[in-house]
Amino acid sequence: MLKILDPSEADTVKCLVNMWVGRYFPNLTTLPEDFYHHRQLLNTVSKQGRTYTAHKLKQPVIDQACSLAAVRTRDLYSHHGASYFKETANLAKITSRIYERLLEIYQETTSVVSSSQKNQENLLLDSSLAIWGIPTIGEVVTALSPFLKELQDWHSHAKNWQSAGFITTQITLSNAILLERLDPVEQVFLNCYFNFLEEQVALPWQRMCSAAADHSSNSPLFKLVERLLPSTREISVATYNKWKHVFPIYYGNRGAIEHPATRHSSIRDFDMFQVYLWISLLEGNFILIEQELLTLCAIVNSTLKIPWDMTADGTVLLINEILSRLETDEKNRVRPYAQGMINAFMRK
Repeated sequence: MLKILDPSEADTVKCLVNMWVGRYFPNLTTLPEDFYHHRQLLNTVSKQGRTYTAHKLKQPVIDQACSLAAVRTRDLYSHHGASYFKETANLAKITSRIYERLLEIYQETTSVVSSSQKNQENLLLDSSLAIWGIPTIGEVVTALSPFLKELQDWHSHAKNWQSAGFITTQITLSNAILLERLDPVEQVFLNCYFNFLEEQVALPWQRMCSAAADHSSNSPLFKLVERLLPSTREISVATYNKWKHVFPIYYGNRGAIEHPATRHSSIRDFDMFQVYLWISLLEGNFILIEQELLTLCAIVNSTLKIPWDMTADGTVLLINEILSRLETDEKNRVRPYAQGMINAFMRK
């Protein structure tokens, strides 16, 4: 889950990375109307604005947030009695250093747009990274690699798949606690970095890029993934909206099924399932689904008290949503792997 791969020059990898970066554009549509004004947006991403935001999240604030997240995460997993959770203080220190570095990156990059260059309407429609001063994925990965390696070492030392879920929960809760200290505009821009960190830990997208490196850009399998990948979040949201109606009375450790935290983690997990499906397709086997995804889900479900039939039914809904977007020849290529994923969760 936390494996850090060397950058590849394969055209297929470049293509996937370029598409994946679209997940980290600021989502301005989430802003209340009072904040949806171009001057405030520009002030927030200016050099002074970024410094002001970072000042709200000084190191003592980060340390406190990560420690609180570690306590809450440990409480979620406490009934397992895992001895390595005694090291959660060390995990909190590692994540604190990651957020400190993220904030340094946030302050190093500055928006190149000015109010004289863009009118409000064009500014809000612009989706280029440079406009908002968002660095490329490669730049962020390079800057965070030493710290992600520390997380990888912590995970390896634990020698238990439970630690992967533990780390993801630690990051998710830390993100939420830190974002609470910011105003809505600051949240939108800094959340780009926080989302990247969470997905770097939770989603095996680098493994997907590695699998794509073995294909040519004209490969039918790669073309299929290339076409569906930009719709990842849309597919997950559509699946979640159907799933919540199947289990309307569910209430787990993080609240009801429509609670923002439950919604966030559910949609992220549907994203994760899609990435695992595409890896299986590109690699031509079910190994990662059976040996990694299934194990991880079993641990997380037990920890968060999620009934297994919810995951199994959610998998079916997700696969049906994906298949509904495919042409006949594409369905024929995907169906063996889609059915393999369903079977893996149905027979658990």
